[in-house]
Amino acid sequence: MIKDVLHPLSMKRPFRFPSIILLLTAALWLMGCASPEELPPSELPLESCQLAGGVAAECGFLTVPENRNDPNGRLLDIHVAVIPAQSSISEPDPVFMLAGGPGQAASEVYPLFVRAFDDLSQNRDIVLVDQRGTGQSNPLACPALYDLPLNASEEDVRTTIEECRQNLTQTADLTQYVTDIAMQDLDAVRTALGYEQINLLGTSYGSRAALSYMRLFPENVRTVVLNAVTSPELILQLQAPADGQRALELLFARCEADDACRETFPDFATTFNQIVADLGDGQEVTFVHPTTGEQETITIDGDDLMQVVFTLLYSPDLLSLLPLLVENTAQTGDYSPLVAQAVALNGSSGIYQGMFYAVTCSEDAALLNLDEATAVRGDSQFPLIAEDFLATCENWPLADIADDFRQPLTSNIPTLLLSGEADPITPPYYADQVAEGLSNSQHIILPGYGHDISVTSCMPTVITDFITAGNLEGLDTSCTDEITPPPFFINPSGSRP
Repeated sequence: MIKDVLHPLSMKRPFRFPSIILLLTAALWLMGCASPEELPPSELPLESCQLAGGVAAECGFLTVPENRNDPNGRLLDIHVAVIPAQSSISEPDPVFMLAGGPGQAASEVYPLFVRAFDDLSQNRDIVLVDQRGTGQSNPLACPALYDLPLNASEEDVRTTIEECRQNLTQTADLTQYVTDIAMQDLDAVRTALGYEQINLLGTSYGSRAALSYMRLFPENVRTVVLNAVTSPELILQLQAPADGQRALELLFARCEADDACRETFPDFATTFNQIVADLGDGQEVTFVHPTTGEQETITIDGDDLMQVVFTLLYSPDLLSLLPLLVENTAQTGDYSPLVAQAVALNGSSGIYQGMFYAVTCSEDAALLNLDEATAVRGDSQFPLIAEDFLATCENWPLADIADDFRQPLTSNIPTLLLSGEADPITPPYYADQVAEGLSNSQHIILPGYGHDISVTSCMPTVITDFITAGNLEGLDTSCTDEITPPPFFINPSGSRP
């Protein structure tokens, strides 16, 4: 699903992955594709188009005011892609996919997982709305940020982001790109396409957006899937070090409980702590960039390495390699395989950085207190990035955020919540907080998994069954009992037979 992103350890230099996650990952858009069929009567003209990977769709633009309080001001064209139901007999309620980040475009990430929900797309349209500030909806991009070398200084990164902000203010009112306003766009798209009710599937930051839509337009929602859930209590850069430490401790415990991992890496936690300490004030690391194939040399310290590990904690597949990578580093002193893995993972996030800061500076930084962040971090090994985040947001204009935006939602809309037990950025307790106000909800947690479990094993079937039924009664989740995280690699060839 969308690898979102809400990745909090991301503010210092490009090596620190300025593209975040609420939520990397990561989060990632799924649904099956089909040849376009006739769509419902609509006020939004659509034409045949192709998304990335040759995914057939019907695309169009809905024009909306940038500032709804100034209808005579600047207008925005919101890009919409509809994947029509494959069957000639389709249900009237589509699935709206809400991308992660904040800063990912639904139409750009959907093709990565187009086959995962083939069954769901048989009888329902899949609707992809590029949230304002992403994709083809007046994108708030900061391309110069990605042109910086990996060893750019913190000052270079901050200067580049500030220059981006200044450039973006020429074509956008940056106070008009927050979540609630974007969800008003989403409902305008629903109306224009002629749908009465819709189903929402939001991952990571997309779950924040879904909760906003549920609050603003409850009568228009049939079902909701919240994957890698961000509760109102989650403030970016506040809880991340502590949540990351929790995920790391779960990894240590899982290795200890696994016979092959424990026997091959009996001192995994100790060895890990040692390679972090060995970096001291910083060492040069030379590695082959996984995308460009070029040799790069950067200087990393212990905080940098912990950020690499935070990124790896998103993915259970990469975590299966971590004990082996740590052992190899301890024996050889070569940190390049660890760095290369993290760079490869970060390169796929697809974040529009201007939109990311427009959202998070108003919705998160405005609520962030350094003293509180320091206290919450406690004895976590992960660095505190709150100060860098606040400094970056210092000149970004703040939007007016509704008083109830951060209030717990009370609703009886059928809602399925999904969590990975070892998610470093949206651990299950956030979903539990949200579920307290949802009287008609169910929470599925997959042991050992990280960020985004929507496409894991039988989860697409569970999601499809839930949306098809329109309620949680009798939902069969027994297949999830058999899901286990990928086995640990004990050598470069793989896991123990």
